Amino acid sequence: MTTTKKRGLSVCLVGCGSMGRFHGESILRHSKLSSLSLCDVDPSRARELAGELGVEWLPLAEALSSSMFDAFFVVTPPVAHVEQLVRIVPNGAYVFCEKPLGDDMASIDAAMPTLRPFADRIQVGFNRRFDPHMAELKRRILAEDIGEIEQLRIVSRDFSAPSVESLDKSAGLLFETAIHDFDLTRWLLDDEICEIMCLGSAMINQRYASVGHIDTATTMMRGARGQQVVIQNSWRTSYGYDQRVEAFGAGGRLTVANPAESLVFYENASGLHRSPISPDWFARYPEAYFIQDAAFLDAVSSGDAVRPNLIDGYMASYIAQRASESQKAGLPVTCEVHDSEVK
Repeated sequence: MTTTKKRGLSVCLVGCGSMGRFHGESILRHSKLSSLSLCDVDPSRARELAGELGVEWLPLAEALSSSMFDAFFVVTPPVAHVEQLVRIVPNGAYVFCEKPLGDDMASIDAAMPTLRPFADRIQVGFNRRFDPHMAELKRRILAEDIGEIEQLRIVSRDFSAPSVESLDKSAGLLFETAIHDFDLTRWLLDDEICEIMCLGSAMINQRYASVGHIDTATTMMRGARGQQVVIQNSWRTSYGYDQRVEAFGAGGRLTVANPAESLVFYENASGLHRSPISPDWFARYPEAYFIQDAAFLDAVSSGDAVRPNLIDGYMASYIAQRASESQKAGLPVTCEVHDSEVK
């Protein structure tokens, strides 16, 4: 009997900034990769990174309209995501899209009729689901180690605040930072959010407010089964990249703490000392990004559905939008859309 060996995957990476480089290096590690091509709105940047990675590059317009690729990685500024997804998906390729799905709900809603039929072929980059520590937390929640979650607390604080000048392409604290936590909440609770109250302001740098941004937020949410959730976000700490989760129930609590470079503690007359925690997302989540990218490419290779998918990306953006509306109004708001209702 004659067997035909399936060809490897042909992948196109859209966006050649620092995140594009990070994903490019991750993609090149996948065992089923046949070829990787790069493109960028700035051809010189695509050409430069392609040379460093030893791969091909091509013009952006040609790449987005091509049917030669099995999968695309969209790693561009959030404002470009929706337009690029709409151009790519009719050609039949799988798409990995960095979070958020878009920078505003109006553009996302307008694109959903085109994107919705491809929901299980569009993966959104919520890498924390793939972090081994978060995955273990989820496993133990499913094993009912603590029973039904009654309270969930998430802390997500960056080490260094962005410059005011860099925010011209940013979707903001809620749409780019807290959106990870909104997705994590839905995933850990396995439930939808029905009510939100968000307190937010520019406490780190008053200049953020002058360009329409907040830098500090506390978001309180209620799940459909009554679970209470508190999420705290900040663009600045004095001690490192602060990423913690606590799930509490009748059977106890489960906690994901901040990993440090060394778990050896030193105690002397001046107190208890430990190594610093991770300084940024690159140091905290490199394994999660690789596992995430590998899971996506495995799904492409086998023709399986991806998760978190388009609907997960939509719901996280919807929660971010409602949180933003609550923050601006200073009032609680309801969430009336569930994943099964997304059109």
